[in-house]
Amino acid sequence: MRNGVRFPLRLKVRVETEQGTFDAETEDVSASGVLFRTQAEAPAINAQLSWTMVLPRDTMGTPTDTVVHCIGRVIWRNSGQGGQQVGAVIDSYRIAGGAK
Repeated sequence: MRNGVRFPLRLKVRVETEQGTFDAETEDVSASGVLFRTQAEAPAINAQLSWTMVLPRDTMGTPTDTVVHCIGRVIWRNSGQGGQQVGAVIDSYRIAGGAK
């Protein structure tokens, strides 16, 4: 069950796991989670992830892009024709120059 409002943001990200890194694209983002799509093998459920999102200044209404470093874990994954979908919860994040 999703609790937060999800925003359809397509951002290229590089996701780091204990097994290595993979490139992905966000499909939507909320305050507590993110949905990625990747052509790589999806990490296992509960795998720890870290990634950085650059939120465009035009989208954020800020004078500069906003850089957000996130740490989270996989809560579900699904295979499809367009690659792997990975749902992750955000356990913590840090905005460049600030903290959660």
